[in-house]
Parts: sequence; C-alpha cells; structure tokens
Amino acid sequence: MTNINEDTLNSLLAWRTYKTNVHLVANQLKISDEDASMELLNKLLSSRFRKYTASQLSELVKSHDVNLGWSISYCRMDLISSHFKQLGKRAELEHSAELEDVETGIAKVIEDNGNEVEISEFRLQQAISLFPTVKSQRFVELALRYGKVETRALLHLSNKQYSDRLRNATKYVTAHHSKFDLINNERNSKLYVLNSLNELEAIINETQTGSVQTWLNGHVKLTHSILADSGVRFQGAVLNHWETADNKDKYAFIRQTIKEQAKAKQWLDESNEMIRQAGEAQSN
Repeated sequence: MTNINEDTLNSLLAWRTYKTNVHLVANQLKISDEDASMELLNKLLSSRFRKYTASQLSELVKSHDVNLGWSISYCRMDLISSHFKQLGKRAELEHSAELEDVETGIAKVIEDNGNEVEISEFRLQQAISLFPTVKSQRFVELALRYGKVETRALLHLSNKQYSDRLRNATKYVTAHHSKFDLINNERNSKLYVLNSLNELEAIINETQTGSVQTWLNGHVKLTHSILADSGVRFQGAVLNHWETADNKDKYAFIRQTIKEQAKAKQWLDESNEMIRQAGEAQSN
C-alpha cells in the first residue's frame, strides 16, 4: 500500500461510497464484506489509485471527491466483471462469455421503466459477449446493470451520446440476431463442456474442493460421451466406482477429457473470432 497511509485508509473504509461498493461486491461474489473490502482495496491500489500520490489520495478521500467516488464504483464493476470472465480459465478470450455454473449467481438488469429483472450472470455475460468491441460490451453491460443515469455519469455521456450508443447497440442486435441464434445452442454446449471439464481438472489437481466421483455423478451424460471415445475397458467401474477403478482406465479417461477440453476451447476461440469479424464488417 505504497500510496495510502493509515489515516487515509481509515477514512476510505469509513466512506459511505466505499462501504456501499464493498457490500455490492460481497453480494455479487457471495463472499464476506471483509473479503470483499480486501478484494476491492487491492484492485483500487493496483489500478485506479496508482496515479495519485499519497497526499493527493488523502485529500480526495477525506473530501469525499465525487470523481473518486465514481472511480470506486467503476473499479467495483471491473472487479466483478473480471471475476466472472476468469471462470473456467477463459480470461484470455477477448470476447469471453460467462460460463454456465450454479455458482455464477444472479444479476439484476434495469428495464427502461426502471424496474429490476433478475437474470443469471451466465445469460447476461453471454448476451454482452455477442457485441464486437470492448467499448460496445462495456456500454451494454453498464446500461443493462445500472440504467441510463449511472451509465451516462460513468462514461461521461450526454443524453444524445447515450441515445446514439443505445440505438447502435439495438441495430447491431437486430442485424445479427439470426446469425447468432444459429450458433447459440452449440455455443452453450461448448461452454458447458469447457466449464465442466475445467472444474474436473481443478478437482483432480486439488485446486478446488470436491471429489471426482461427485463430479461424475453430476455429469453423467457428459461422462458417457467422453467414455465412448476414451478406450476405457471397464466403463462402469470408472463411472460408478472411481476410487477403485483400474488406473489404466482412469488415465485413459483423463486423457480423453483433456482432448475434449481442448476441442471445446478451440471451437469457442473460432466462434469468438467469427463474432469479432462480424462486428468489424458491421462497423466498416
């Protein structure tokens, strides 16, 4: 914490804007407020607070500077977005879509009338990922999550600029709706396979709690598909009695999961590139 002293830190932690954003992080990531505060603080110090000296930051925090408050809110959005995009080890994909998993949580989307509608983070990120540029994805995500007023404030947009961007986003959806519908089911399937096999890999490598047998029990259809091409001799033993199954069969199954994992990732890479190219063609 090179650019923040203890007094400034205490003032920041007591600032209502900071505390509100901490609580939002905790709710969306399903962690404690204490952990959320540490995550947000680390993100702020490594990114948006880096441009300030210790004295500058102290003055801004203690005066409850409005622009600094927006920086904290923006940083919270970056933190949450990064969290979901990193699921399934797919952070390297420029146009990554959220992976469908029971742990991804629920997002609240703002309708035109100001009402909030709940949607899974998977569905929200999937919709956002269809837009061709980082700039358009950011606008759509902010507009859906926080509505017009906050989006305009965060992006420093006039009413006309906001309306223009919204109109362009709507046109893009209309122009590419049928094209993306054609790949949507396959995309969902590949996302499910990749996320599931990433989870299995983490369990095997003991970087995630759980057991292989529990994973197999929860992914029976996917497991049968993998076993069919795996060369495993005693498939029932692998499926139902993993711990006592023959080691050669275990290794054969794992080798096939690695192949399927790579195939799913390659398909998604190619799909994302197709989306990017479609966006470039639309903008030309």
